[in-house]
Amino acid sequence: MVSWLHSRDLKEVPFLIVLVIEVGAICYALGAPEHWLRAVGLITGGLLLGGLFRLLLSNEQAGMLRVRQRGFDVACYWSFALLAMIFALALPQR
Repeated sequence: MVSWLHSRDLKEVPFLIVLVIEVGAICYALGAPEHWLRAVGLITGGLLLGGLFRLLLSNEQAGMLRVRQRGFDVACYWSFALLAMIFALALPQR
């Protein structure tokens, strides 16, 4: 019925979703530098989503989001998201 959903061609869709969010955030920061904190929020959201995908998907389904073991990958994605938000909020606002 929906055997195409289980094809290997779709295993990179989670990675592409995260990649589009991250590239979009960078483009947003370049296009509207006065709203850089929103861009950091988008980057953080993309990293959190990447960690969630890695947590919920199997090793085969995670595709390029898989770097090492699941726990290590999730901890890295979420730690980078937390550090990005802490760094952004620690900078003085104008």
